[in-house]
Amino acid sequence: MILVVEDDPILKNLLGHTFSGKYQVFFASNGAEALEVLKKHTPSLILLDLMMPDMDGFTFMEQVQAQPELANQHVPIIVVSNLGQEKDIERAKSLGARAYLVKAEVSVEEIIAKIQEVLSAAPGVASAAS
Repeated sequence: MILVVEDDPILKNLLGHTFSGKYQVFFASNGAEALEVLKKHTPSLILLDLMMPDMDGFTFMEQVQAQPELANQHVPIIVVSNLGQEKDIERAKSLGARAYLVKAEVSVEEIIAKIQEVLSAAPGVASAAS
């Protein structure tokens, strides 16, 4: 299962269509919704935007780290954001992001390849289709 945390409806639709049949996907439009999903499900991976209303991606990652029951799930996070400055990348990685992709510089195919790479490298992670 992949949790996609993204507020752009066009990108959500594109990712949903792309992942259809490959992965079970849950969607959240902001960090607060994503936290609620994490309390009920343990995804194999989180695809996370940073700039969202209500709770941004940085705050989401801080909240996950602050809650032992969520932090102990050790779910890999791939950030996919329009923020491309080095300070944003470093901050996201310091908060636990395994990979960082800049939306303007990456294709959907590259996102899928990064998902497969991170899932195959994550110890003890169940199949993404689960």
